[in-house]
Amino acid sequence: MEGPSIVIATEEFKPFLNTRTKTGPVKGQKLVRTRSWGKHFILEFEKTMLRIHFLMFGSYRIDNPRENRTPKMVLTFPKGTVYFYSCAIKEIETLENYDWSVDTMSPKWSTPKAVRTLKKLPNEMVCDVLMNQDIFAGVGNIIKNEVQFRQRLHPETKLDQLTDKQIKALVADTRAYCLLFYKWKKANVLKRNWQIMRKRKCPLCGGPVTKKHTGKLQRISHWCRRDQPLNRSLIRSPRPGKQTKHPRSRPRESPALTAAP
Repeated sequence: MEGPSIVIATEEFKPFLNTRTKTGPVKGQKLVRTRSWGKHFILEFEKTMLRIHFLMFGSYRIDNPRENRTPKMVLTFPKGTVYFYSCAIKEIETLENYDWSVDTMSPKWSTPKAVRTLKKLPNEMVCDVLMNQDIFAGVGNIIKNEVQFRQRLHPETKLDQLTDKQIKALVADTRAYCLLFYKWKKANVLKRNWQIMRKRKCPLCGGPVTKKHTGKLQRISHWCRRDQPLNRSLIRSPRPGKQTKHPRSRPRESPALTAAP
């Protein structure tokens, strides 16, 4: 579950604020606040804070438990029951270790800070830095692949192959796409707006989409060898008759986010 989805979770928990749990490890405690930081969903109760990480395949359900699945945790509130699946749950004591300036969904996000950090990592691949939660907290494999496509970057491109302008564009577009992800998921049209993720053909040239484990993290990347070559000088104009408009839409305004501390 990526950062924008965690922000949506904080919003979906609003009906449970200032009510007490009837079940779970925090039974009897009042939920006073929810926060998101990257891929962390933080529930603040009167005496306890729980950090939930949904890992690769985690999820939560409100009043709709999964059949034949045992939840990791169940929280029952007066207005509903929440079921958590395939996630890591940890009790934490403080939020002091959280740097909100690297949270891609936080109003405190810092584009200049991310740019400075990338410039210090010349030998790192784009596919790895985009998934680095110390730089882009909240970015997962979907956002990584879509941003690489929007910027026409091969996932194994090293940062020293990019100009300062290209690095700034990469950082800015990562933030922009996270906001778009939020907007599209809220409207239930996220998958409809995917350009390269899980596609068989490139929307620019119609060529096949390559899928391969890349970088140190060995997460699956999806890219077009023609429009995202490892050598950027080989990028060519779209073939006649094919789509020529590059899909780099930008949100006109940022949604009202609840991720800030």
